[in-house]
Amino acid sequence: MSRRRVCVVGAGVIGLSSALRVLDVCPDAEVTVVAAKFSPETTTDVSGGFWEPHLLGDTPEADVRRWSSKTFEHIVRIADSSSARETGACYVSGYQLNENPGTQAPFWKDDVLNFRLLTAQEVKAFPGMGMGFFYTTVMLEPCLYLEWLLKRYQSRGGKIQKKHLQRLSDLSVEGYDVIVNCTGIGARDLVGDTSLTPYRGQVIRVSAPWLKTHYSFCLKNGTECYMLPGMNYVVMGGTEAAGDWNTAPRESDRQIIWDACTKYVPNMKAAKVLGDHVGLRPGRPSVRLEVETLNVGGKQIPVVHNYGHGGGGVTLHWGCAEQAASLVRQALPVSVSQPTSKL
Repeated sequence: MSRRRVCVVGAGVIGLSSALRVLDVCPDAEVTVVAAKFSPETTTDVSGGFWEPHLLGDTPEADVRRWSSKTFEHIVRIADSSSARETGACYVSGYQLNENPGTQAPFWKDDVLNFRLLTAQEVKAFPGMGMGFFYTTVMLEPCLYLEWLLKRYQSRGGKIQKKHLQRLSDLSVEGYDVIVNCTGIGARDLVGDTSLTPYRGQVIRVSAPWLKTHYSFCLKNGTECYMLPGMNYVVMGGTEAAGDWNTAPRESDRQIIWDACTKYVPNMKAAKVLGDHVGLRPGRPSVRLEVETLNVGGKQIPVVHNYGHGGGGVTLHWGCAEQAASLVRQALPVSVSQPTSKL
């Protein structure tokens, strides 16, 4: 009896969550994750693991709301479970401030907990800021979470293969029924999506166990600095350089981040630097989450695309994985073991 076969390309948070959700909705399928890099070498590993939605180009706001809301609920469930330690999932409260006093409350204010606008007196504690708000959100520790996802995936029979693909046709000999493309910026070459642009992000990981509150400062020039306290370290960020493919840390960027963060939270000057990290966010006019039939090695195969999440991979991943898995289920051929009607 032949099993239906699914290949998920990419092993970041989008790829592993998609693979796990495919097993949820298609338990009789054989699923293989193929990737050139696994944790701790993925772009997800560089992220702060912080849940905060952003509008992503032309992506419909309704989609961003749905995907992010489902992901928030997912992380809350983990944070409230015995898996919190394994994943670094936790609640974290803090402040977001903006130099522009006319900034409106974000569209996700009703999804988080304890959201409120700051008083004028509270804003004065941060010179130069025009307004701000306080809220409680959730976050994960990316390296731990990816390991947790992979363990859960493999415990249910999921397979992995470390392999660099030049093109999707490299998979043609494997006989997959459906391919799920979760390659982030790699989709630019893999499927020829020239609309993808790398947004280089550099962060500093530091030891600062006294910092229990998250901070984000949005400046009028469009830049943002932030401090995100996780279980094992604090992430200080960040940069966003469009079109920059350089993944080597720059001392100049580290200094910009350090100066900006310590300006607003001076006690961070005492933090011990653990390391600098760089990732390439997959920027695109909109998130691509759809099915397309492509010629793969002479065979027409459904390809579910799930990429282009920019800096919102962690925030959107579980909601997007759920939709991707639904598309896979619809695209898979009927299982030979499925009973047929005798009417």
